[in-house]
Amino acid sequence: MSKSNKSSKSPKKTKKPLIAKKKKEKKESMKEKLEIKQTNSNDKASRIVGTIFIGLGILLVAFGIYSFIKFKAEPTFNEALEIPTMEYVTDLTNQTVIEVKGTATNLDSVALYVNDERVDETKVKKDDTYEFVYDVDGEGEYSISVAGLKGFPFREIGTRSASVIAMVDMTAPSIDDVKLVYKEETSNSTFKLSGTVEANSVVKLTRGVNEYTATADENGDFVIEGVALDEGKNVFYISLTDEAGNTVSLDEKVRIAYSPDADLNGDGAVSGTTDDQLPQADGDLDNLLIRNLMIIFGLAALFVFSGSSIYAFNRKK
Repeated sequence: MSKSNKSSKSPKKTKKPLIAKKKKEKKESMKEKLEIKQTNSNDKASRIVGTIFIGLGILLVAFGIYSFIKFKAEPTFNEALEIPTMEYVTDLTNQTVIEVKGTATNLDSVALYVNDERVDETKVKKDDTYEFVYDVDGEGEYSISVAGLKGFPFREIGTRSASVIAMVDMTAPSIDDVKLVYKEETSNSTFKLSGTVEANSVVKLTRGVNEYTATADENGDFVIEGVALDEGKNVFYISLTDEAGNTVSLDEKVRIAYSPDADLNGDGAVSGTTDDQLPQADGDLDNLLIRNLMIIFGLAALFVFSGSSIYAFNRKK
């Protein structure tokens, strides 16, 4: 009996490890499922967060595009904005650009108007100044004005400033009506040049390294005095420069003969006048008078000789 009982109880001892093993496998399976479930939950949260950020990025891009379009669009008028000042505008030039400089207080940018058309815009610097360099189309008058802008993305523009006229002149002074008055011969060591040229132009007289200038008045009249001469023939070159800076050289040269020992009648003849036909030197005039006196005395001698001969002939009779 004892043996059979021992043999019958032995299988029960083998079941406990199997049950424990199954429980362990069940726990591990539940743990894996929990870990998988937790992993899936984290992936889902990441996708949601990613989607939110993508949506925000799209909104930011859309807002940027809208702001850019709105910034480029015509701003609304605000009379309360300050008017920028134009402290410098090119008034007259022979160049292809017009410069505009000024001050803009409490403004973000300044718009430039040329002939009532908005042509450019620039940011206001930190020191409240602004600057434009506008390329012109050609010669003529240009009406310049500015207006201030403020705000982003919804911008406002203020009242335009008063207009300033800028003149672009690329044509050289005309030489067709130039008149020069001077003496072609002189006994002085200096001479005077006068005449008429384009109004307000600068007349420059040069010989070698010596330069003399004068500015014509509104009628075009000018005078240059105290021009030094060397003994003998002196040749001077003349150029004209208008207010815009255009320069032209005259083909006509000023030619003056200077002789310190000459005894000139009236200090020489004036170029361009009827005096050119008169004797220009006292020596010539003296010679002419001597010749005339010799003719007179010759005629008188001839008259006396003829009279004497007639008287003597009549007396013989």
